[in-house]
Amino acid sequence: MDVRRRPPLNAMTPGYKEILLVLLCRAVPAALALAIGIGTLLGAGEIAGMALGFLFFLVAAVFLAGPVSRWLAEPVGSLIWPKQYYDRPQPMYGIPESRRRKGRPEEAIAEYEKIAAAHPGEIRPWLDMIDIALADLRDPERANAFFQRGLAALSNPDDKDRLARVYAATRDRPPPPPARKLELPVPPFPR
Repeated sequence: MDVRRRPPLNAMTPGYKEILLVLLCRAVPAALALAIGIGTLLGAGEIAGMALGFLFFLVAAVFLAGPVSRWLAEPVGSLIWPKQYYDRPQPMYGIPESRRRKGRPEEAIAEYEKIAAAHPGEIRPWLDMIDIALADLRDPERANAFFQRGLAALSNPDDKDRLARVYAATRDRPPPPPARKLELPVPPFPR
């Protein structure tokens, strides 16, 4: 799966560097406004002096509010709207799954073949083709052929190992019991 992702939050990306630079540039006037506010509040004897001191606190908050909120919002916003995208369409597994459920395993295998050809790094088409060959078609030779082709097509060693483990488990499981057919008695026709 080819995915381009956002760097981890602890990485210093240009966006975070810009935010920190703006924060540092605004920290100097904010610290100055905060110091004036503290000095005014400590020396204030009447309500007007206290209001002026709190006004300087408000000015300091206005200086820092934008960069701090942006610095906090970007990681939290990526939880809701992740900044990742796929560089090509992702495989559509609904079509072969539907064909399999409708009792058309050969058509399902053909669709999985298309997915495997278009997305050579995907393990799922190989797993599903093996399962169809063993469970639906009861053809272990064909399942082995899918397994060998899957091993040749996959490049990730973990995926190859997973394919081998799942193939061994699927191959060794007992076949499903035959579907039970109920024969309903035919009512006699009136003469």
